[in-house]
Amino acid sequence: MIRRDSLCAVASGFLLAAALPNEFIPYGSPLIAPIALVPLFYALLRSWRMRDSVRIGVIFAVISTGLSNYWLANFGEFAIWTLGGPIIGYSLYNSLLFPVLQRIVHPTPDAGQISTVPAVTDGVESLRGGQTPPVFLPQFPPRAERIFLAAAAWAGYEFLKSVGFLGYPWGLISYPAGVYLPLIQHVDITGVWALSFLFAATNLIGAEILYRREAFDRERFELNAVGPSQLGDRTHWKISALPSELILRSAGFCLVLLFLMLGYGYRTLALPVPVRAELQLVMVQNNTDSWERGNEEPSLLVAQRLSRRGLRQLTPAVPDLIVWSETLLRRPYALHREYYRTFPANDPLVPFITETGIPLLTGGPHLERHGDEWLSYNSALLISPDGELKQNYGKRQLVPFAEHIPFWELEVVRNFFREVVGIFGTWTPGPEITIFEIPLQNRDLPLRFATPICFEDAFSGVARDMVREGAEVLINLTNNSWSQTNSAQTQHFVAAQFRAVEMRTTLIRSSNSGLSTVVDPHGRRVLELPMFEQDYYAGSVKVQQSPHQTIYTRWGDYLAWAFLFVVTLVLGVRQYRSHQHHC
Repeated sequence: MIRRDSLCAVASGFLLAAALPNEFIPYGSPLIAPIALVPLFYALLRSWRMRDSVRIGVIFAVISTGLSNYWLANFGEFAIWTLGGPIIGYSLYNSLLFPVLQRIVHPTPDAGQISTVPAVTDGVESLRGGQTPPVFLPQFPPRAERIFLAAAAWAGYEFLKSVGFLGYPWGLISYPAGVYLPLIQHVDITGVWALSFLFAATNLIGAEILYRREAFDRERFELNAVGPSQLGDRTHWKISALPSELILRSAGFCLVLLFLMLGYGYRTLALPVPVRAELQLVMVQNNTDSWERGNEEPSLLVAQRLSRRGLRQLTPAVPDLIVWSETLLRRPYALHREYYRTFPANDPLVPFITETGIPLLTGGPHLERHGDEWLSYNSALLISPDGELKQNYGKRQLVPFAEHIPFWELEVVRNFFREVVGIFGTWTPGPEITIFEIPLQNRDLPLRFATPICFEDAFSGVARDMVREGAEVLINLTNNSWSQTNSAQTQHFVAAQFRAVEMRTTLIRSSNSGLSTVVDPHGRRVLELPMFEQDYYAGSVKVQQSPHQTIYTRWGDYLAWAFLFVVTLVLGVRQYRSHQHHC
C-alpha cells in the first residue's frame, strides 16, 4: 500500500507540472488540470493513518514544486536556496494540509451512526483464520459533502499560500484555465478561488470513482476466495466508498457550475469595456544580462537605442511615456543625477531624457533617509522630461528571504545570510501605494496608473489595492531574464493575466526578457514581444477599465475566506460530536 500510494503522489506531481505552463505546453492545459490530482486524492482515500497522509503530501510537494519551479535553480549562486526553499516550504504546508484533507474524506462519524466491523487486509490469510487479529474500524454512512468540503479546503489552502509575507501564488490548479477565456471571466466576481474549487472537486470525483471501482473488485475477490458464508458482515469493508448516485449528483453539480461559468464568460466577452484613454507608448525589452554586477552601461545603451527606434517609428506622433524594465538602473537616480549626466559616456542618460522630452518610467533603487538610517527600496521611478525624479513607488510585496529578511537588524541573522547564503543586503518594503500621473496628448485629464513590480502583479491583493486607490491602468516592471526559461516567464504571465480580468482593467507588462505584453480587461494578449530578444513596441495602447468597480475589486477574497470558515466550522462540529460520543 505504501508503495502504491507514494507512486500515486508522484504521478500527480508530474501531472500538475504538465498542467501548468511548461516548456512543452507553453500556457498550460485546462484538460489536464481537472484530472491531475486524481491519483493524489485516490491515495488519500486509501490511507487511514496520519503519517500516511503526511508522507503522501510531502512526496507530492517535492515532485510538483521541483518540476514546475525547476527554473529557480538558475538564480545565480543561490540555487540551493531559491529552489530548495519552496520545496521545503510546500512540504511543510502539505504536512499540515493533508491530515486535514484526510480528516475530511475519512470523517469521524456522528454519534448514533457508529457500528464497527472487522477490517479486511489485502491478504486472504486473515479471512481464513490466520494469526492476524482483526482491526475494528468505524462504519458510517458515506456522504457526498466530503467532495465539496475537501475541494473548499484545497481552494482555501491555495489562497493562504498566496498571501502574506511568505506568499507565493504560483502553481494554482486554476491557472491552466487562463488559455480558455470564457472560463475565466467570472473571476471579476469570485477571484480564482471558484475555479480552484471546481477543478479540485472534479479531481476528487475522479478519485472517488477509482476508489469505488477498487471496492467492487476487492469484494468480488474476497467472495470468490473464501465464500460469502465466511465473510459475514465483513463484506462491508469498503466503509468510505461513495455510492454511485452520490458521485453522479456531485458530478452533476460540477457540470452546472461549469455551465454557469461558461455562460457568464461568453456573455461578458461580448460586452465591450469602455476606453478611457489612448496611451502613446514606447515599451523597451532590452534583454541584457541581469547578473552583470557593477556594470549597467550595456543595459542603458541598449534601452536608449531601442527607445530611439520607437520614437522614430511613432513620428510624427508624440509618445506619452517611455517604459523600461525593473532594476535597469543600478544606482539611486535621485542621489546620482549628476553622475547620469555623463554616464554612459557615449550616450548619457539625463541628456537622453531631455532630448526626447518624454517622461521615462523605469526600475531602479531608491534611497530615503529616515533619521540616522538610509532605507533602500526596489522602486519604479517616473523621471520627468527635464530629468527630475517626479514620483517613485517602492515595492511592497518583497520576495521572502531574498529581497527582505526578517530580523536583518540582528547581527547573527546578517552574518548567516552573508556568510552562508551570500546575501549582503535587503530592500525595505515600500511604505504606500503610489498613483503616478502623466499628461496625455489626447485627453485633458492626466492618466493615473500604478506599477506593481516583478511578481507583485501575481498577487491579487496588491493589484486590487492599486485599482481601489484610483489607478486606471497597471504597468508592471519585471526582470525574469535570470530564469533562462520560457516557462518561468509564461507562468508569471498567466498569474498576472487574471489580475486584468479580476479588476477589468488594462495591464501593461514591461519585462527585461519577456513576457512583455499588453493584456486587455478580458485577458486577451493585445500584443506581445518575443521572449529573450531585444525588441520594442511603439504605438497606441487602449486604456480600458470598467466604469464601476467589479465585485472582486470591492469585496476581495470573500469566497476564499468563506471556504476556510465552512471547513473550520464543519471540522470543529465533527470534533465536538466525536468528543461528546466518546464521553
